[in-house]
Amino acid sequence: MNAITRNLSAASNAITRFIFEHIVLVLMVLVVTASGVTFWYMSHLQERLVATLAKQGSQLQTRTIAQVRALYTSNVVERVRNHGIQVMPDYQKQDAAIPLPATFTIELGQQLGASGSGLKVRLYSAYPFPWRKDGGPHDDFERDALNSLQKNPDQPQSRFDTYQGQYVFRYAVADRMLPQCIGCHNSRPDSPKKDWKVGDVRGVLEVIRPVSSLATASRQSLQQAFGSLAVVALAGLAAIGLVLGKQRRYASGLADEINERRRVEANLVESTARFSAMNEASPLGTFVTDSNGLCLRVNQMYQEITGYCDEAMRGKPWNFGIHPGDQARVLDLWNEMLKKNSNFTVDCHFLRHDGSTTWVSCKAAAMRNGEQLLGYVGTLEDISERKQVERMKNEFISTVSHELRTPLTSIMGSLGLLAGGVGGVLSEQTKALVDLASKNSERLVRLINDILDIEKIEAGHMQFDLKPHELQPLVEQAMAVNRAYAEQLGVSFKLTEPMPGIWVRVDADRLMQVMTNLMGNAAKFSPQGASVDLQIGRYDDLIRVSVTDKGPGIPESFRPKVFQKFSQADSSDTRPKGGTGLGLSISKAIMEAMGGSVGFDTKEGEGTTFHFDLPEWTETVPATPPEPLKATPHRLRILVCEDDRDVSTLLCMMLEQAGYEAIPAYDGAMVRRLLAEERFAAMTLDVQMPGLDGRTFLHEMHADPALKDLCVVVVSGHLRKVPRLNEGDELGVVDWIAKPIDQGRLLSAVRNGIAGSADGKSRVLHVEDDPDLRKIVASLCADMADFSSAATFQEATVLLSTSQYDLVVLDLTLPDRSGWDLIPFIEQLEPRPPVLVFSASELPIAESGRVAAAMVKSHVTNPELLDAIQSLTRKL
Repeated sequence: MNAITRNLSAASNAITRFIFEHIVLVLMVLVVTASGVTFWYMSHLQERLVATLAKQGSQLQTRTIAQVRALYTSNVVERVRNHGIQVMPDYQKQDAAIPLPATFTIELGQQLGASGSGLKVRLYSAYPFPWRKDGGPHDDFERDALNSLQKNPDQPQSRFDTYQGQYVFRYAVADRMLPQCIGCHNSRPDSPKKDWKVGDVRGVLEVIRPVSSLATASRQSLQQAFGSLAVVALAGLAAIGLVLGKQRRYASGLADEINERRRVEANLVESTARFSAMNEASPLGTFVTDSNGLCLRVNQMYQEITGYCDEAMRGKPWNFGIHPGDQARVLDLWNEMLKKNSNFTVDCHFLRHDGSTTWVSCKAAAMRNGEQLLGYVGTLEDISERKQVERMKNEFISTVSHELRTPLTSIMGSLGLLAGGVGGVLSEQTKALVDLASKNSERLVRLINDILDIEKIEAGHMQFDLKPHELQPLVEQAMAVNRAYAEQLGVSFKLTEPMPGIWVRVDADRLMQVMTNLMGNAAKFSPQGASVDLQIGRYDDLIRVSVTDKGPGIPESFRPKVFQKFSQADSSDTRPKGGTGLGLSISKAIMEAMGGSVGFDTKEGEGTTFHFDLPEWTETVPATPPEPLKATPHRLRILVCEDDRDVSTLLCMMLEQAGYEAIPAYDGAMVRRLLAEERFAAMTLDVQMPGLDGRTFLHEMHADPALKDLCVVVVSGHLRKVPRLNEGDELGVVDWIAKPIDQGRLLSAVRNGIAGSADGKSRVLHVEDDPDLRKIVASLCADMADFSSAATFQEATVLLSTSQYDLVVLDLTLPDRSGWDLIPFIEQLEPRPPVLVFSASELPIAESGRVAAAMVKSHVTNPELLDAIQSLTRKL
């Protein structure tokens, strides 16, 4: 048994070896054998195919001829009979005649047979008409077909046969009687049969198709197919031989390729491990999501920042843990990133696992393989310390705003007073030192203001009061404001191209700041004796204002940095031109916030033109140009005590024309009632009125604490030539004016009386916690106002409750409360004094309507502050 097994195994191995070594020969034998079998089978199929095609073609042709005959009979013959056209077998002999349907069918068959295709069509019957000599069956097939179809009309007859020496396929179907043909066949005198019924077999329609050409074409196609198959087989054998030959040559290289792949896989594993290690050691938290934004994994730092482990985050949306208050904003930014196919960045609060909240910066980007989205990868950074630094920076900015601006305002005010001679005539050396200190103080103030402006711009807190303004007056105002600075440098400003009547929508103060920066730079870099030219014109659809200097131009290397912060072409400590390098950056931000832009054109050695473009304002109703100060109308009330109504009207008109509000009273009772119910800044008094004795009433007022300090001007026609001035002074009478009334003297007496002194000074309350600044402002305005001061909110309320003031100068930053809290208290006073906010920070636009005017410390010069106080106290 073992021997047989070994022999079988040896034979099997030998056969296998033979096949492997002679694989091509074996394949050729198999291919030749398969080809022979295939050829025999295809020959058999060819015969069946010929028969099938012949039968299908004959069926189609007989059906087509029958349908044509039926169509001819129903649609042609029936129609023409109604028009006098005859239907007859010998129609060719008549002018108005057409063939019978049978004649039409026979002649159609003859035409098809004459086409050269070998096709023949026969129509024959057992009852032919007399004019059809060959109308009956001719051979055995026709007689058999006629007999068979009469018995079974629905069963066609067919067979291969030899017809007129040609191998053909004969196919016959029953020609049945149609309803349209009954009348004709049964009524004609020469009809061989007159009892036809619908559906009777009246004859046979036969199609004779030669099959030799079809068989030949099929055989040729078979031979071509077999030849193609043989060629393909041989080509396949050749290809297999080549493949096997190459296979042996490539076999040795296959092991090398496998080894190389293993090496690449090892490197990939190493690279993956290295990336994983770097990811775990990253100072940033990282997360990876699928295409739906669900987390797949997070690194160790992410877990430390958020308190959520990797397992807890798997399957969670990427924004899991974002504070609910920030979710809507974060998702809006995420959806915007998806639409724009850009990167995602957001700072937000994160709710950690332990319930605490921290600040994080989240960044993410899409992972793609071509157009396929694989997922997202992102980082999470704890920025709580950075936010703490930002808070410290904001506190520093607040310190700069208040703690530096306030003392600098005192310093500048003191220097201005010294320069103005308040301390006496200064020597030349002292004057030079004062001027030097003043200039450097102004330089320091500009630096502080620029830093604060940059901070407001970056934080988005800069206020803009955009209103329509005519542009040329603003440009001319800027020229006037900066003329003194230009004259110090020996430079002049000139508007070379004006354009009146052009309106733009801007914040006038901010536009003035931009103009000051551009014009100041142009003057600074222009040589002495040169002029800085300003032009207003159109540029495309915008309005352009240009400032052109005659300076050295901007070096090409510096041009890309012109609008960067703290950028200067000469940044050395010994540069001849001063400046912070912030002006142009601030100007650019201001113009962009107002819907405009800033640019420049320069050529080295020839000068530079800076310009800004703004859209034109085209509203039909223009707004009014800006005013330097915005003052709330404030009219002091005067009680006019006069029984003569004509004189009372005259007095009221005089006082109203001077800006006061005059309230008439015609008798003693009315005077007493008005004084009890309302408060007045002053009163005129006729000493003889119904129900009131003037001198007695003055003694009553002097004894009443509420009326003791009220300013009284006696206007009467019953005065002595020499008034009792001493008595009047004791009773609070400012002046005794006899009728007819001297208007100038009346108004002067009222003003002096309201101010509380004979020299006409106003009373001002300065609410400021810096005592030095209080002294400076009081000294500055000493010639036109008496100042009272309050360092706290509490002191201010006490003074406002016990005394009457013509103006309140208010600092918003007080030790005990905000200065804003004093505004409602002042609004309840009667009469209500106007408020001038004089603080270290700018007033929000929304709050500016609550006060008469607002000024920023270190932005205001001594003359500007003096003019503002004088304007608001209504001094002439």
